[in-house]
Amino acid sequence: MIEIIPAILAHSAKDFEEKLRLVETECKTVQVDILDGTMFANTSWFDVSHISALKTNLAYELHIMAENPIPIIEEWKEKIPTLKRVIIHSEIDRQLGTVIDHLKEHLKLEVGIALNPATPIEEIRDVIERIDQITLMGVHPGTSGQSFEGDYLLDKIKRIHRLYPAISLEIDGGVTKELIPALVDAGIT
Repeated sequence: MIEIIPAILAHSAKDFEEKLRLVETECKTVQVDILDGTMFANTSWFDVSHISALKTNLAYELHIMAENPIPIIEEWKEKIPTLKRVIIHSEIDRQLGTVIDHLKEHLKLEVGIALNPATPIEEIRDVIERIDQITLMGVHPGTSGQSFEGDYLLDKIKRIHRLYPAISLEIDGGVTKELIPALVDAGIT
């Protein structure tokens, strides 16, 4: 099934709520981009206490761009009952398998692994059977509004889809309406 999940990269409470309200009647799930400055130079606003007070029927997916994602995810799990999936980067300086096991077994969450444009699929070969999705970055993470990196990413998507046809593939960054047919043809869900 093809699903479009809007991403919110907010810089304030007002910015977050405006973006949430803009998409909440158009989708079932919204992705919250969380940057704490430890993986990439930028930061985002993601005050979970404030967000938990916002009434919405949307489910949340977190895209965690932080070296130590577990404390952030645990706080969201505690305060946001509609948190369903977390995406962590393969590039974190942690044992991916240990983090995945904690998120799946202890927190009972779906887990995705994000790959930066230049990161090969082989980086996650050891954990691929334990995750629910792969999130391929269409841009270098950290800022909104970037252009899609290029056709080489379509080839990467096709290769991953061929190798792992049962896994859900998500693209994040640079997606335009015109690009969607090529992404779907390549294997993005």
